[in-house]
Amino acid sequence: MLCQHENYRKGPANVAEFLWEIGCEEIPAAMLADGVRYFAEAMENQLQKAGLYQPGVTRIESQGTPRRLMVSILEMANLQADHVEEMRGPPLERAFDPQGKPTKAAEGFARSCGVGVAELKHLQTPKGAYLCYTIHRPGQGASQLLPGMMATVLEGFAWPKTQRWGRGRMRFVRPINWMVAILDGKIVDFSTVDGLKAGDQTQGHRFMARGPFRVFDRESYRQAMVAGRVILEIKTRQEMIETGVHRLAAQAGGRAMVLGELLHENANLTEWPLPLLGHFDPSYLAIPPEVLTTSMKNHQKYFPVEDAHGALMPCFIAISNTEVPDPSLVIQGYERVLRARLEDAAFYWEEDRKLPLESRLDALKKVVFQAKLGSLYDKTMRIVRLATRLAEIAGSRVNPDHVVSGARVCKCDLVSGLVGQFPELQGVMGGYYAQHDGAPPQVVQAIREHYRPQGAADGLPTSLEGRLLSMADKLDTLVGCFGIGLVPTGTKDPFALRRAALGIIRMILDDGRLRLHWGELCAWAYDSFPPGMLENTKRQTVDSLIAFFFGRLQHHLKTDGFDHDLIDAVQVLGLDDFHDVGQRVRALDQFRTLPSYGALVAANKRIANILQKAGEDWRNHSLDAAAFADAAEGDLKEHLDAAAVTVQSAVRSGAYDEALDHLARLRPVIDAFFDRVLVMDPDPAKRLNRLALLARVRDAFQTVADVSRLSAPEG
Repeated sequence: MLCQHENYRKGPANVAEFLWEIGCEEIPAAMLADGVRYFAEAMENQLQKAGLYQPGVTRIESQGTPRRLMVSILEMANLQADHVEEMRGPPLERAFDPQGKPTKAAEGFARSCGVGVAELKHLQTPKGAYLCYTIHRPGQGASQLLPGMMATVLEGFAWPKTQRWGRGRMRFVRPINWMVAILDGKIVDFSTVDGLKAGDQTQGHRFMARGPFRVFDRESYRQAMVAGRVILEIKTRQEMIETGVHRLAAQAGGRAMVLGELLHENANLTEWPLPLLGHFDPSYLAIPPEVLTTSMKNHQKYFPVEDAHGALMPCFIAISNTEVPDPSLVIQGYERVLRARLEDAAFYWEEDRKLPLESRLDALKKVVFQAKLGSLYDKTMRIVRLATRLAEIAGSRVNPDHVVSGARVCKCDLVSGLVGQFPELQGVMGGYYAQHDGAPPQVVQAIREHYRPQGAADGLPTSLEGRLLSMADKLDTLVGCFGIGLVPTGTKDPFALRRAALGIIRMILDDGRLRLHWGELCAWAYDSFPPGMLENTKRQTVDSLIAFFFGRLQHHLKTDGFDHDLIDAVQVLGLDDFHDVGQRVRALDQFRTLPSYGALVAANKRIANILQKAGEDWRNHSLDAAAFADAAEGDLKEHLDAAAVTVQSAVRSGAYDEALDHLARLRPVIDAFFDRVLVMDPDPAKRLNRLALLARVRDAFQTVADVSRLSAPEG
């Protein structure tokens, strides 16, 4: 330890203040937030394990910039509590011989405690007396514990990618250049595995105020950041960017297109963010706006500006990381980079439109979709076949010619020059080229939308043609990949199959009029592949894919607040109409609110157990009302028959909540039946008849779901 800094003022004796900064080369923007979060969580975990964390008292703060990660801890305990451990030895009767001399058992226990037999104590318990020894281990101080804790935290950063530098052994997201570690004004004696020692000197902004700056606690560190022209908090940098962007856009007479992801990314790219307004040639506005905004947002991290009517303006806002005397020079650099991108886009926009979109179809034969599943041309032909089938199912709601026309050319823009430069615009540019070729608006829209949704937060296709084309594309990918055993694992999903299945589910749940049986469709899609191309059998592929769909459906409904047991209760029925499944799950969720829910679930569970354990062949027994021996049997059958007509009608119309409401009214006669009737009667005829009656009750509920699989209410 170095001497305590002369300006440091120690707080209460029983608590300590710790500051740790890791200074490194620029951390990728996408990784910074997770790194900051881990830093705080890992330190809290280590403090808890060491006994230095004081719940409700200890405060942990973690911040980060591209060049540093910082964690500060206030009011942590500066000393572990003493550890007291009572060790129990052999019983007294085995510890001493009749002459009172210690036995080998007593001597061995004393040696294990590091003392003589005379120093051992006697412990009285309900089971007898034993030798014992109490060990007192004084707690260690924070200064002794922190180096080990720091090594564990440093090694535990779960970066997506790490690197080593020079001849060192340490792996981190980027090379570490310096490290600050201060405990109560003193430097913590810590070094990395490569020999980099922690100190008390930090650095400021790389260009504007590098430093070094000496620090001795959290407050002096923050002062050093101000002097070093570093905005430490990510949230503050975001707010500065957002305020500046809106201000400059208003100055230009427009409004900024501000996206949360772009704000966050720019905040993670800068330590001293400075918004700057740049311009580009208005002639580039003739290019589709998606090309311009993609170039600005995705490639250059600029904020586009639009006018009051939502049309792009020939200007943008870039975020600089440095203040310079003449910002116009920096702006010119931003404009020059964007101009080069837009010049390429303008060239390809003109060149691509010289050929009809469909003329590119043959070029797809040279593009491999997947080594075992053929080319993009092969996939396109399969999409055409599937889309045709889906259009037939949709009936009069769509023009099948529009769906088929869109399917034939939906992948053709992948071999265009502009999509080669801007792959994010696949589908979008296909729509523009189809429009240029004179395609109907429905075809244009379907092509533009057929990749959607591309994630849980992405919007669904707005047109039915777009949805059918999207389903055909995704289903072909799913069936093909499952057919060759290319299924998602815990960490790998290279063809985004989870996203594809979720996209189909979301579209199905959103459109109640499009009723599709996915078992049949998966089998139909399987038959679209040439014989022998898929390695798994049709049955293996379809069964595994339907199970996969249900897994995604369960995850989606769980996100919407529905418990997994609701989905299990429906899935067991073997349904493959996912919209119907969703309706049943929602009806079960409403069923849970009924006063009779708990009793009916319990009754169904009891019925399921009785039928499962019954040895007789009750399945082939015809219910005989004349054989009823108790009025409760007749009452149950009478009410069941009366409800059956209404329940079946409600089920046919998809009114599952209404069906469950009518079934819930059976509770009194079900309760009376179990109160008065012995199901497993010694008389085989009575027993079989009663089992058949219970089977009838179970079947009535299973027209909606297997209620016995629902969770019973607590208490």
